[in-house]
Amino acid sequence: MKTETPKPYALMLPDERATWNFRACLVMERLGGGFASAVAVAYYRADGDNKTRVLAAFPELFEKYRRIAAELQEQGASET
Repeated sequence: MKTETPKPYALMLPDERATWNFRACLVMERLGGGFASAVAVAYYRADGDNKTRVLAAFPELFEKYRRIAAELQEQGASET
């Protein structure tokens, strides 16, 4: 079953986007390869403008890991 983030990314408020991007980075670090981990670290260390640049450079990567983060969240909720 394919799980999406709670609502489309384009419809999220800025705080919601930041939360899901942070969750995606946590998953990138833990489950992604070396490149995904490096992108996550770059996102953490970036200021606001550079965070936007990282997101723009790797939109598919962030979407993939936001989806995985949502799936993991759903699994955790169903296990409790």
